[in-house]
Amino acid sequence: MNVTSGLQFQVTDPVLVGGCVGLTLMAAALGVRAWRRSGGRPAVMVVEATRTILIALVLIALLGPEWVRSQVPAERALVAVLWDDSRSMDTVDVVEGEGLVTRAEALAKVVAELETSGAASLEASAGGRFDLVVTPLSATTDPVDGEVSVEERGTDLAGPLDRLLEDPSLRVVLLASDGDWTEGESPFEAAVRYRLADVPIFTATVGSQDQQPDVALEPVEPPAFAIVGRRLEIPVSVESAMPREVPARISLAGPDGLVESRAIALPARRVTTEILEFLPTEPGRVSLTITVDPVPGELDLENNTRTIELDVREESLDVLLVESFPRWEYRYLRNALVRDPGVEVDCYLTLPGMPSRGGGPHYLEAFPSKELLGEYDVIFIGDVGLGPDGLTLEQCENIAGVVRDQAGGLILMPGFGGGHLELQESALGELYPVDLDPSRPRGYGAATPARLRLTSAGLNSGLTRLIPDAAANSYLWSELPGFQWYAAVERARAGSQVLGVHPESIGTTGRRQLLVTRPARTGKVLFMGTDGAWRWREGFEDLYHYRFWGQVIRWMAYQRNMNVGESMRLFFAPDRPKARTTVALNANVMDAQGGGPVDGAAVTARIEAPSGKVERIRFTQPPRADGQPAWGLYSASWRPVEGGRHGVTLRCDETDSTLEAEIAVTARPRERVGRPARPDVLAEVARISGGDVLDQLSPGVVGARLSELPAPAPLVTRMRLWGHPLFGLATAALMAALWIGRKAAGRV
Repeated sequence: MNVTSGLQFQVTDPVLVGGCVGLTLMAAALGVRAWRRSGGRPAVMVVEATRTILIALVLIALLGPEWVRSQVPAERALVAVLWDDSRSMDTVDVVEGEGLVTRAEALAKVVAELETSGAASLEASAGGRFDLVVTPLSATTDPVDGEVSVEERGTDLAGPLDRLLEDPSLRVVLLASDGDWTEGESPFEAAVRYRLADVPIFTATVGSQDQQPDVALEPVEPPAFAIVGRRLEIPVSVESAMPREVPARISLAGPDGLVESRAIALPARRVTTEILEFLPTEPGRVSLTITVDPVPGELDLENNTRTIELDVREESLDVLLVESFPRWEYRYLRNALVRDPGVEVDCYLTLPGMPSRGGGPHYLEAFPSKELLGEYDVIFIGDVGLGPDGLTLEQCENIAGVVRDQAGGLILMPGFGGGHLELQESALGELYPVDLDPSRPRGYGAATPARLRLTSAGLNSGLTRLIPDAAANSYLWSELPGFQWYAAVERARAGSQVLGVHPESIGTTGRRQLLVTRPARTGKVLFMGTDGAWRWREGFEDLYHYRFWGQVIRWMAYQRNMNVGESMRLFFAPDRPKARTTVALNANVMDAQGGGPVDGAAVTARIEAPSGKVERIRFTQPPRADGQPAWGLYSASWRPVEGGRHGVTLRCDETDSTLEAEIAVTARPRERVGRPARPDVLAEVARISGGDVLDQLSPGVVGARLSELPAPAPLVTRMRLWGHPLFGLATAALMAALWIGRKAAGRV
């Protein structure tokens, strides 16, 4: 950097300059005359000299003197070639010869040529004014909080551009990309900053603007585990970028070969979702492969296959059924649960007014203690109230603790007796998904049965999917036998999901909500506002009645049984976590001897990612609403940065117990191969920055465009001497000196 400095005047008119010089000379002449008339006294000479200098300073100030400093940039400036190496560059759409190559392959040849002969070309065409640097986007991208795979990495254009701009010698940037930016700040914002810095961006588009014909499987999100003997529904989405509807075939293959294969029709440029079913036959880890067969004209075949891994377990669910009298709803529900091979059911009847509760298999003589209650995965509460012939406040608090703090499921099934209103005064009242009308404790009865009407959420819920086909399932619900009694529901509470309503009866917020779910901290609550589900057996035997309740209890107990040990349990939400999203981790710690909850313990987790990176997370015990610690519950948050199976080791120091588990994280690609290039983005970046669009990126073209650039303007800084504080101070000092001198010389 060459620096020059000197004095300059704003007023350069010869007449004004000559006038100022003349006045200064006249003042000097008058001063000499006055000194001679005084007989050559030294004091008079000093006074007159001071007067002359003061007049000269005033006249100089009128001419606007400035101290000008000029910084001329070095003769050689920096030219940066920034080229795109993201996943979208694997798209095959660049014509080369008689065939097609990927964008990355086409760009690689140009980059290699620039690296080998680009500097020499600049020397010849641009007069040796520039130094050339060629770098990929990934080399100038901020590191993320952990290593991610190529599939998970997006394209950030603004970040690399901003980091290049930090170099003061940067003169121009050449950006070669397909323009498909998927993360970071808008590149247009970066282009504005380039415009202010007077650094143009020249862009070159790599790739075609046309959508490439392709059929691709979307990433599959498997459940945390599967159950032996239970059919598992796997939703599979297929995206078609074909210009017309095409026939295809989708297949599911397991360890023993083909499981399912069916022909499907793929509409043009749409996403189609299909449900594939898998029936696990033995426990262990199973690898499943999903494939959509190639269609004619498809260019990319790598995205036609997805592989998922499942943990298959033996099922053992513990269910507690609490009821007052053995009404019809209770009897058929009990039969359904007892006959379910994956369920162990216990029943507790309060039998108000009866001298004895009786006995028999599956019946409890006394309500379970706090420790024993925590062993149940799902608890049903029927037409039961408070008091000696119902539940105590302590028992209600214990049930609420299982739901809130131990991921238990609670199913509320009120009845004609109206005991459910009494439960509103207990800890269970906070868990209800609905508000009830206290003026109608016995609800409503009708002579004509009414069929439960599913809402849009109900039509898409796994709880109410009795048949895989959506249209057939909706029709089935319209044909199921109806109910005659229903609870007096006023409204659904905030955070609840309404699955079914009364077809006619109106509450305060529309049709009365009769099938409603709601989360309760770590657990789930379901409200069934009718006592007529047992009627679904009429005409259908046990098929749909059993299927519905089987789906309900497994959905309620799903999180609770993600990872279970002898004295520890680990569950998380969402149950299908994605990379770079926050996952809520929850752990239950129980006493190995008595099974009771352990509070105030030190709980930690060691999480190892597929890449080998290890994280250590400390859990804390959240407080309840009353300020007391949660019932053996410990919580933490975790943000995975890569996909795949993460090994988790949960440890509690107080109980000296550990739990080994795995969490499968889905990594959804930030970019897709096959998407059209976006020259509009690159053209706008060039326009805003003051650059231009290049038809091709070659050393000759680059050198020619750079030679047209003017030499960078020098950086000039100006200091106004006439407005400087020192100038004013000097003037004031001279005026003071003149006044004092005149007094001393006796010339006042």
